[in-house]
Amino acid sequence: MARTATRLGLQTRPRVAFGCRWGSLALTLVLAPACNRPSSDNIALWKTTEKGPERLHDALADHGVAPRLRAEAAVALVDIGRSDDVDAVLTAAPADDRSEISKTLEPAYEVAMKDPTPEKALAYRDALFALRKDLTPDEQKRIDAALLPSLEADLKAGKLREGQHSIDKMLGAIGADAGAMLVRVLGDPEAPYLPAAELLAKVGDDGAREQGAVALVGRASKIKAAEKQRPDNFYKALGSLGGPTAVKTLETESAGADKDRALLATRALGERRDPTVLPFALKVAGDPKADKAVRDEMFGVIEGIGGLEAEKGLLGIISSDPEEIVRYRAFESVLAARKADGIVPALEAFPVSATYKKVDVDDLLVKLIEKIGAPARPTLVAALSSKVPLARMTAVMALEQIGRAPDAPALAKLSGDSSPVKGFPAGDTVGKEAAHAAETVRQRS
Repeated sequence: MARTATRLGLQTRPRVAFGCRWGSLALTLVLAPACNRPSSDNIALWKTTEKGPERLHDALADHGVAPRLRAEAAVALVDIGRSDDVDAVLTAAPADDRSEISKTLEPAYEVAMKDPTPEKALAYRDALFALRKDLTPDEQKRIDAALLPSLEADLKAGKLREGQHSIDKMLGAIGADAGAMLVRVLGDPEAPYLPAAELLAKVGDDGAREQGAVALVGRASKIKAAEKQRPDNFYKALGSLGGPTAVKTLETESAGADKDRALLATRALGERRDPTVLPFALKVAGDPKADKAVRDEMFGVIEGIGGLEAEKGLLGIISSDPEEIVRYRAFESVLAARKADGIVPALEAFPVSATYKKVDVDDLLVKLIEKIGAPARPTLVAALSSKVPLARMTAVMALEQIGRAPDAPALAKLSGDSSPVKGFPAGDTVGKEAAHAAETVRQRS
């Protein structure tokens, strides 16, 4: 077959298709700039190449690249697990750049959140949340409107997915709209309630938490019927929300005939350490007719609330309750709530006319003080000057256990104290105990 010459005298050849990844060396060199130039096709290609992540990063960071393509590069980076690169670039970008890119990126992320692969869908949700931090309030609102339905669907399905950003972090950043969403979940009779209640307790304001408690109480009968074996979750959820409705419901339940539920409700009253619970807790703790187990749990509620008002109420119980075991329990609560500051007031509140066994004082007063450790020493030295023999005796016994050499002179000064404590062995005076304790602590550095 004869050859056909061209005007340049060269032999014609069959045409060969060339592209970014194949062809002759000359054409490859000619086409190389096009292969490196950001385009939708190249961005899709770069996700599969060794140097692709670097090129995607450069495309996203290049102010000269169209915002639409920069957004495509960001989506591609998230798709290959490089969302940190996107965060770093966008954080460093000028505000105008971020705003322009987000106009395309936000809807792209929103679509990508529906990816059938759970891991990818979660990555895009995280990326969408990360995008909001540097945007204007109006732009953030658009992102929140996309995030909340996804989070609400997970909560209602009972399938909370934790990614790079925790759920409570997301909801806390979103604010009031997140609280309203959680209230809706709590009001849905078919939705799991505990995760929504715990989240609302963390991120909701007083109003949202109260609405959530109202919604939860409205579901109470159905929840209790379904959770006969483990009703504690309901009380825990209600206690975590707090507020007037929750407190009223829990107070009523704590006085109920069902002792198991009464105990659960009592513990739940201490979840938020709400000062408004204190008067009721003190009343029950000091009521000789109340259930003993409930009384004991109520002391725990008081300890959690703490403060001077708690101390005042507990001192009243120490000074007046007819049962010595209750007085000792109240002393324990004072120390739990007030630490070293509560030692002297609590010791001086014990009835002077009561009888005290030395073993009880050691086990139920001294050992509790020992747990406070060194911070209790100055208070105990001050208690050596108390007008109440029990307070002086307990301080001496405690210093013998945790005192140090510098405490010896104060103890020795008390060696002449001939005061007894009613119920202690005959001849076992405050002075005798003090002299022995002084000798003991002198040997400690």
